[in-house]
Amino acid sequence: MSIKAIIALIFVGVMFQGCLKSVKAYNNVPVRYQMESDGVAYAIKQASNKNRWSVKYIKPGYAQAEKRLSRNRKMIKVNIKYTNSYYSITYAESKGMKFNGSKIHSSYNTYVGKLKKTIDREMKIANNWYPKDEKIAYVGEKAPVATVALATPVIATTGFPYDFKKATKPQPDSFALVIGINKYQQNTNVEYADTSALAFAELAHVTFGLPKENIITMTNEQATSGQLKAKIELIRELADSRGNLYVYYAGHGVPGKNGDTYILPYDMSADTIHLEPNLKLDTIYAKLSNLPVKKVFIFMDSCFSGKDDDGGLLYRGVAPVLKTKKSVIRSNKLTLVTAGKSTDFANDFKSKQQRMFSYYLIQELSTGATSLNTVYPDLRSKVKRSSLRKGIGYKQEPQIYGNKTQRLY
Repeated sequence: MSIKAIIALIFVGVMFQGCLKSVKAYNNVPVRYQMESDGVAYAIKQASNKNRWSVKYIKPGYAQAEKRLSRNRKMIKVNIKYTNSYYSITYAESKGMKFNGSKIHSSYNTYVGKLKKTIDREMKIANNWYPKDEKIAYVGEKAPVATVALATPVIATTGFPYDFKKATKPQPDSFALVIGINKYQQNTNVEYADTSALAFAELAHVTFGLPKENIITMTNEQATSGQLKAKIELIRELADSRGNLYVYYAGHGVPGKNGDTYILPYDMSADTIHLEPNLKLDTIYAKLSNLPVKKVFIFMDSCFSGKDDDGGLLYRGVAPVLKTKKSVIRSNKLTLVTAGKSTDFANDFKSKQQRMFSYYLIQELSTGATSLNTVYPDLRSKVKRSSLRKGIGYKQEPQIYGNKTQRLY
């Protein structure tokens, strides 16, 4: 073997060792907030979802979390043990991480450390509130029926720039579907779409009087094409003739090739949206307006100009001739409120960390107002003025269609 080859092998060996770190374990991490162990389990579940780990609960007090990387070529699995006063994260198994019995590729500790930080952050939320009626499904048991229908629960009001008036009369037979997509897999962000969706969900619970379990909330990666279609069908099944239906969407809206308008799911690009006819707005409106419910209210915080918040095109590498057909509302039980006209921007509102239309809409309705027709003039004026402060090209005027006189609840 030549001297150069020997030096190269030594160099590779040094580099190989340099990327290895001792396996870090988080043992007996104190839970600063004393709560039921199910509250700790809930925080672990939320943190795993947010970091894209899959989690299984083996038995009470013991879970396993797994993360797959590089198209399943790499895998990390950890054991998580917990009580109401502490939890621990320790190594369980790995694939493609160069584990030698005591040391592992440095990225392992990075991923596990991020999971630990998110668990700690979720503990703060769970300490104030967590869904005590959401049961943990352990391996070998059937998932509780109650957890199948409903998605992410509504969080507490902390951090929202509103004072929600409490409902004087509950709506146990009304349901809401709330969608907010900030981060997209293949497109630019829609800033604060997820936070506005969570704020609207809180409005539906506190002010409209819907039980938390009647509110289906989807944000970011939860709102895939498949999940959006599934939840639209679910809300149709849940619809009750004794109650109302509320639908809120914040995210990208795009015109298809023939001018039809669509909501854009987390995992699709604008140039393929025509392949999802069930996400066409006219189709969604028709499905919801034909339901046996008292009233249907739809709030769309999206523009359909084919551009993002900064004016960039959602269609990659082309300058399409963007045209949109006007949706026709044929049902007298449906009221539609949109963030603007079809060619308008739907702006963000950085100072409030909300979408602009959503901020003023929720602000008006959080006072207990029940007539959209009454609050609409102020809503339109406030949004228009705020949008023009960003520049003439950002002009935005909310619109109201359908039955403008029916009351929210």
